[in-house]
Amino acid sequence: MFGYFLQAVSVLGDKIILKKILPRPSSYAFWQGILSLGAVIFIPFGFSFLSAEKIFISFLAGAFWLYGLFFFFTALRKADASNVLPVVLSFTAILIFTMEGFFLRHQFSSADLIAGVLMVSGSIALSLEHRWGHGRKIRGFIVPAIAAAFLFAFSTFLMKYLFLNESFFNVFIWSRGGLFLAGLSFALSSDFRNEIIAGSKSLKRPRASASIVINKIFGALGALSIFFAISRGPAALVNALQGLQYAFLFLIGASLSLWLPSLIEESLSPKAIMQKIFGMFMVSLGIFILYFYGN
Repeated sequence: MFGYFLQAVSVLGDKIILKKILPRPSSYAFWQGILSLGAVIFIPFGFSFLSAEKIFISFLAGAFWLYGLFFFFTALRKADASNVLPVVLSFTAILIFTMEGFFLRHQFSSADLIAGVLMVSGSIALSLEHRWGHGRKIRGFIVPAIAAAFLFAFSTFLMKYLFLNESFFNVFIWSRGGLFLAGLSFALSSDFRNEIIAGSKSLKRPRASASIVINKIFGALGALSIFFAISRGPAALVNALQGLQYAFLFLIGASLSLWLPSLIEESLSPKAIMQKIFGMFMVSLGIFILYFYGN
């Protein structure tokens, strides 16, 4: 739960950064990859060389995650975080559930399945807001949001595969190498390179660069907590808990929209609030079943 709270804070920070500091997703993804090298601080907790095959898989998992972030940032530029996140988390959970059951032959109990269905259904209910009546808005972010979900799902599945035989911190550190290389790959495109250079000018302001570093610390700690949970249990069910992230996102976003409406906008109409409460109830019920009756 702590990991998803930090991720919710980070997502709102991403939205503000994309709006005020780095408006181009390619530039923000590039710096996300560069800052991922900060994972070297975990070397004392457990680092060793892997086989060439596992290093490749680790790098691939990290690269998928960063490219997923690029598409996530693209969707976030086109719509509110409260619209984008439920789509990404629900599709990611469904894809991981399918891959883990098919490839890893994980045996889910009946309670696990019921809890997973409730949590994913709650996430979908949260995404079906009445504001979606505008078809252009849906088309604008739905494709990059689904692309992000596929990439996040593949990345998480590969990480889970590595966690089965390797230590948590070792896999996490090696995967950050993939994020770093994927970040550098954006500089290979002349268009992206120009966007990165243009965005870098904003980082000369101390407050702007400090905001990005602090937000990435929140995001990194959140990802670390979530991946640790995945290393200890089924990735599908851990990902299904992302409904908590949406609940945190709504509560924090609603508070900020009242205090700082120029930064964050959140629909607080009675219809929207009732729909969100219903979705969060389904997620909470799924968590209750998972905690008390799950495998």
